[in-house]
Amino acid sequence: MGIIRLRNEQGFTLIEFMIATIILVVGLLGLLALYSYALATVTLSDENSIAKQKARETLESIYTARNTSQISFSMINNVSNGGIFVDGELPLTTPGNDGLVGTADDGNVEIMITAGDDGIVGTEDDETKTLDYFTRQIIIAQPATASDLKGIQVIITYTTPTGLTQYYTVNSLISRYR
Repeated sequence: MGIIRLRNEQGFTLIEFMIATIILVVGLLGLLALYSYALATVTLSDENSIAKQKARETLESIYTARNTSQISFSMINNVSNGGIFVDGELPLTTPGNDGLVGTADDGNVEIMITAGDDGIVGTEDDETKTLDYFTRQIIIAQPATASDLKGIQVIITYTTPTGLTQYYTVNSLISRYR
């Protein structure tokens, strides 16, 4: 008969177990951080969309006023430079009688109404959001080398629920010519 040899079987050592546990914890913390970032991004996506839309609406209203001859090219300036657009950060307000935001005759702070659970605006479950945590600044500058162009910068600023201040900026040029 042959000799039967017993193998020396060993399990994990304590050090191997500790290293595996550390790797697992680091991986789980990474996933938690990714989940937190994704949640914050989704939460801020509404505010980012609002800021983007309001900045574009501001530019569009200026272009429309120029194209319809409602205002002259010289009026497209900040008040400090002889124009009609108020200097500095202002609340996100509705346009006044002139139809332009950022001028002296602006109305109340904007209110946004969105569809509720039924997906239809104008029903009882609509959601109302006052945009009082947004500000808008319109900066208009004329380059020294181009008398027929002006640069328009619209900055929308808002504060997140966590206290962070976010900015959305749109830059454009407007010409004297339509």
